[in-house]
Amino acid sequence: ARTAEVAAATTDAERKAARRSLRAEKQAEKKALDDALDEVREEDLLSQIRGQVLLIRPQAPVEPVRLERIRPRTLVSFIAGAIAAYFLLTQLAGIDFGNVFANTHWGWVAAAVLFSALSYVAAAMSLLGFVPERVGFLRTVVAQVAGSFVKLVAPAAVGGVALNTRFLQRAGVRPGLAVASVGASQLFGLGAHILLLLAFGYLTGTEKTTSLTPSRTVIAGLLTVAVLLLVVTAIPFLRKFVVTRLRSLFAGVVPRMLDVLQRPMKLVTGIGGMLLLTGLFVMCLDASIRAFNDGHQQLSYASIAVVFLAGNALGSAAPTPGGVGAVEGALTLGLIATGVPKEVAAPAVLLYRMMTLWLPVLPGWICFNHLTRKGAL
Repeated sequence: ARTAEVAAATTDAERKAARRSLRAEKQAEKKALDDALDEVREEDLLSQIRGQVLLIRPQAPVEPVRLERIRPRTLVSFIAGAIAAYFLLTQLAGIDFGNVFANTHWGWVAAAVLFSALSYVAAAMSLLGFVPERVGFLRTVVAQVAGSFVKLVAPAAVGGVALNTRFLQRAGVRPGLAVASVGASQLFGLGAHILLLLAFGYLTGTEKTTSLTPSRTVIAGLLTVAVLLLVVTAIPFLRKFVVTRLRSLFAGVVPRMLDVLQRPMKLVTGIGGMLLLTGLFVMCLDASIRAFNDGHQQLSYASIAVVFLAGNALGSAAPTPGGVGAVEGALTLGLIATGVPKEVAAPAVLLYRMMTLWLPVLPGWICFNHLTRKGAL
């Protein structure tokens, strides 16, 4: 009927009015049909669950956003880095680096580079010695090189643990076993570090030298560590904090060690890798000293080992990535205390850190990206 009215309309105004009326009636009819379908349509399961949740608890509590512009760890790292930088600047003041580098023995610099490169092979051995499963040795060496890049973006002794755990998981080791293997390696490394410090300290104390008696220094350091351990165990809050952190790292270490003990060659590889790693770092430091000391060395390897082990321990405890600042300061002080001139100790430590920390960063970044693309990290 409406269509007939539109056809019967004689004027344009009547025709437009009839069309508008017809369009409005069609829209109203369509809306009525949609409303009727919505009323009879059954709600899906998600909508029903949402409705019931809103009935039980109309509004969930919303915690305010925590604004933390500067974290305490960042502040401590900045302060420690500033103190270390001030100490290094005071030690470097007055040194004629032009004359020092002009008399540098580049053969010993090349030896330091070689010892630093071989340390990654020893690090791979120390890790694979506690992994009974079959993991590629060459790829493990590449992963240790990648760890040199991770050390700069994570605190010392944390970035390497996370990277090795991730690498073992990607290599097919189950997550729990991967964590246990890395924890066993770290635990044995800590024990080896303490035993080597005691042994080299005793050997150095028996030498016919009057400049330094590291045995007393080692004993004083161990007594300090013992007092700190007693304080930590006596305070419940600190004891709970340390136990929680250590439990997450060394969980499952004992069962893992039982698996490793069934393969004596694996255990020999792991312990041998740890000893070789320490020896290579000591020889790298020795070569760095010889590079600026006319190729001569008046210190014994035991004295250099004590200086290195003490500096490495401080670097692991420092909140700065890679122990930057703390290691340089400890090594420089240790070498000066053993009788090395300041003009030799400062550039030697800088060269050693260049070889073991800064120079491997670019190869580490390349290896890290390579392993990530290959799905090994």
